[in-house]
Amino acid sequence: MPNVRREDLQMKIPALLHLSRLGYGYLSGAQLKERERRTNFLPEALRDAVERINGLSMTGEALAGLIRELQEQLDAEDLGKRFYETLRDGWNGLRLIDFAHAENNLFQSASELACGRGAGSFRPDITLFVNGLPLAMIEVKTSDRLRGLQAEYDRMMERFRGKEGRRYLQCAQIWAFSDDHADDPGRLLPTEGAFFAAAMTEDFPVYAVREKHPAIFRRLLPRNIGEEERILADNGIPERPHTRDFQRSLSPKKATHRMLTTLFHPARFLFLLRYGIRYVRETDPGGTEYLTRRMLTCAQLSVLGTLCGKAKRGWRNWTVPSCGAAGEKAANASLIAVLRDLAPGARLYWVSTDHTELQREREELESCGIACAEGRPAGEDRLILLTAEGNPKDLPAEERPFSGQRIFVLPPPVFRYGQRTAFSAGLRRADPRAILVTRTTSRAPENSFSTILLRMEMKPGEKVPGKENRNGKQATG
Repeated sequence: MPNVRREDLQMKIPALLHLSRLGYGYLSGAQLKERERRTNFLPEALRDAVERINGLSMTGEALAGLIRELQEQLDAEDLGKRFYETLRDGWNGLRLIDFAHAENNLFQSASELACGRGAGSFRPDITLFVNGLPLAMIEVKTSDRLRGLQAEYDRMMERFRGKEGRRYLQCAQIWAFSDDHADDPGRLLPTEGAFFAAAMTEDFPVYAVREKHPAIFRRLLPRNIGEEERILADNGIPERPHTRDFQRSLSPKKATHRMLTTLFHPARFLFLLRYGIRYVRETDPGGTEYLTRRMLTCAQLSVLGTLCGKAKRGWRNWTVPSCGAAGEKAANASLIAVLRDLAPGARLYWVSTDHTELQREREELESCGIACAEGRPAGEDRLILLTAEGNPKDLPAEERPFSGQRIFVLPPPVFRYGQRTAFSAGLRRADPRAILVTRTTSRAPENSFSTILLRMEMKPGEKVPGKENRNGKQATG
C-alpha cells in the first residue's frame, strides 16, 4: 500500500468517490493549475456556464470584468453579502447559476485545494465547485481523533479573522464537517457527528445534519469505475485497495456520505444556496446594530420543501409548520423568498394577530432586508402588512381592480375564540382565488429535509421507494 494517510484512505478518498455518484466531476491537480489563485475561481468553467445558462457568447474582456467584480465583492467587509446576492440574482443581467434546472450547471470536486499562500494559507479536505466557483468546503476526520471537529471549528474561526482567509470563506457559502459518528441528538459529546455552517460570523452557528430516510440512497448514480480509478491515482493510490475496510468505507449509508447526499445532491445544494442563507441585522445589548449571516436548519429547509411540493400539486390552502425560535427571522425571510418564486407577480400579505405583534414582526422582516408597507401596496416588491383584527372586506379601494394572485401568510392560531376562523372566511369572500398560507406552532420533522425535496424532484406518479400508505399500497409523489 502506498504511503497514504489513514484518514485520507478511510474518509477523504471514499467521500470523493461518493461525490462522483452524486454527479460531481473530479478536478485533478493538473486541471487546477489553470485556476485564478486569488480566489480559486476556474475562469473557463465559469465562462462556459454563463454562456450556457444565458444563451450568449462571452468575450475575454467581459469574463475578466466579471471575475474582477466578484473579487472586489469578496474583499468587502460585509460577510460576503454582495457576493451572495450576485450568486442569487446575477450580475448585469447575467445569471451565474441556474437554480431552476440543476442539470444546466457544472458540479465539480477537488482535493486539498490550497487557499492562499504563506502562514495564513489552508487546505480544506474537499472543495466543491458550482460553475467554476468554490462554494463549499468539507472537512472529514476519523472518529477516533480527539477533539477533531472542535479543533477544526477553532481553526476555521481563526482563518476568518485573517483578511486573506476570509476572502475564501466568504466565497464558500457552506462549510460541512464530519467525523463519521452516526447522528445521535442525545450523545454526551454534541461535537461528534455531521454538521454544516456558514463560516463567516463571530458567533458561527453550527447545525447538525439529520437524515434517516432510505429513499435518498436510491438516487445515486451508478459507480463509474474509470472515474474512480482516476480519483484514486490523483490521490496517490495507483492500485485500487481490495481490503474489507476500504470496501466498507464506500457504503452510501456511512454517516459522512449521508451528510454529503443530504446537503450536496445537486438539486438540494442549489435549494440550500437559494433559500437556506439569509443576512440579518441584529442589535447587541449595547444597542449597536451589526450584520450577521444565518443558515436554516434541516427542519426549516424541509418546511420550505413542503411548501414547494404543495404548490407543485396546485393546493390553495398551505400550512407551514413552525421550526421553533432558532433562526426565526431568517426562516420567515426565506419563506417570503419561496412564495415570490412560486408565484411571480403575486401580491404578498403578512398577517399578524394584532397591531403590537405587527410592529414586532415588521421590525424582524425589515432586519432581513424585506421592504414592508402597512395596509396597502406601495410598490410591487413590498410586503403588505395586515392584522387579523380587521375585516378583509375593508381592503383599500385601489385593491379592487387588481386581478392577479394574492397570497396571505396567516399567523399561528390565536386564542381569541373565532378570530382566525372569521378572518379566513372573510379573506375567502373578499378573494376566492387567494392562497392562504398558515403558520402553525407544530414542529416540523427534523429528518424530513431530503424526503420532502426528493418528492419535489419526482415525476408525477413516480413511487417513493420504501414508503407505503395506510392501506399498505405504495405511495406516490
